[in-house]
Amino acid sequence: MIVPIKSIHDLRNEIVRLETLTVHQEATIKQRFSSPSAIYKTILSALPKSAVSDSGNSVKLNGLLNQDIIGAVSKFLLPLTLNKTLFKGSGFITKSIVNFLSKKASGYINHDTVTSGWDKVKMMVSNSKITETVLAKVKPWENLFSKIKLPAKKSITLTKPTKVNTPIVIKTLD
Repeated sequence: MIVPIKSIHDLRNEIVRLETLTVHQEATIKQRFSSPSAIYKTILSALPKSAVSDSGNSVKLNGLLNQDIIGAVSKFLLPLTLNKTLFKGSGFITKSIVNFLSKKASGYINHDTVTSGWDKVKMMVSNSKITETVLAKVKPWENLFSKIKLPAKKSITLTKPTKVNTPIVIKTLD
C-alpha cells in the first residue's frame, strides 16, 4: 500500500508503520526458526508435496523443486558415486559422459519408483520359503536364550593409587 506523503507528519506515521511491520516480521521469522522441529517444518514446506486426485493418480503440487526429494538427491549422488567408484581412473570425457547420462537416468528415479521397488523386495522376501526356514531355525534359539539367566552385573570401582613421595636425587658428574 503506497501512502502519499505530503507532510512531515505523514512521513513520521509511515516510519512508525514500517517499524511496527518490521517488528512483526522479525517475530514471525523467529517463530519459524525457534526450534529444530520448526526449522524442519519450514524446510519441508519448501519441498514439493504430492497429492492424490479423485481418479487415484498422483498429482504434483508446486514446491521449491520440480521433483521430489529423492529425485533431487539422486541427480547429485548418482553421478558422484559412479565417478568415484566405477569410473575412478577414467578421463575427463568419460566422466562427463557418465555425469550427463546418470543425470538423465536419475530423472526416472523418484519417490514412487523407490517405494514400489522397496515394496516388491519386501513382498519377495515375505513370500519366500527361505524366511520361513530361517525363522523356524531361529525360534528355538530364541526360546533357549530367553530361559538362560545371566548373572547380575557387578560394578567394579577403582580407587586412585596412593601417592608415594620419593626423594629425587640429582648427582653431578665430575
